[in-house]
Amino acid sequence: MSDSLVLMETKDRVATITINNPDKRNPMNVPTVELLIEAFKAAQADDDVLAIVLTGAGDRAFCAGGDLKAGKDGGPFTGDISQPGHFVIGLFTLMENCNKPIIGRINGHAMGGGTGLVCACDIVVMASTAKIGTPEVKIGLFPMMIMPQMIKVIPRRRLLEMFITGEPWNAEQALEYGIVNYVTEPDGLDAKVNELTSLITARSPSAVRLGKYSYHAMQDMTIDQQFRFAETMLPRIATTEDAKEGFSAFIEKRAPKWTGK
Repeated sequence: MSDSLVLMETKDRVATITINNPDKRNPMNVPTVELLIEAFKAAQADDDVLAIVLTGAGDRAFCAGGDLKAGKDGGPFTGDISQPGHFVIGLFTLMENCNKPIIGRINGHAMGGGTGLVCACDIVVMASTAKIGTPEVKIGLFPMMIMPQMIKVIPRRRLLEMFITGEPWNAEQALEYGIVNYVTEPDGLDAKVNELTSLITARSPSAVRLGKYSYHAMQDMTIDQQFRFAETMLPRIATTEDAKEGFSAFIEKRAPKWTGK
């Protein structure tokens, strides 16, 4: 991508999207979020991409959250209050509906909106030196825009503690509370992310795609609705080309050759 605020590189069927403003700790503002949306749409539309990695440039911050210094020219309060919708919600909605796995590579501190981005990812690897938190109450605000994503990931009492005190948690606490999947030393971050993307790209693209779609569809259903939805989805997945190939490969004791169809 041409604008330096967000970079995207595709390699080995993985699209890596990087928030690229390390001098300002990779904040979220209108230009950055618009480019993130553009990057996610491009990765989603590219059939060659099987996984997406989201990270920040540098080693100080993954994302510092809303760019308060941007003010009316692109800060978190930008927008016409007479119109529905907000640029940050647009990004989170896109990530929520993305049918490709999103791996968060948390290279540094994730604060405010950056914590929301962490929670919007499907799998998260965090550097041991990083911290995560929602400090909004310290300046008279509250993390409204990121609350929906965080409610789905963090247990109620821990989440309210984070919101109300504004105190950050270290990487080990983030792991203990289930916010991240893995914690590594900074120099081991890429190895763990590569391990995960290698596993994902070796699996059936159609199974992962339909499976993630089903998970997001069922998460807010009643259990009876979940049962009914599952009954309709299983035969759909079982009749894909990938499923037929998977069955054949299993019987013939060979590695499957996925088409993603």
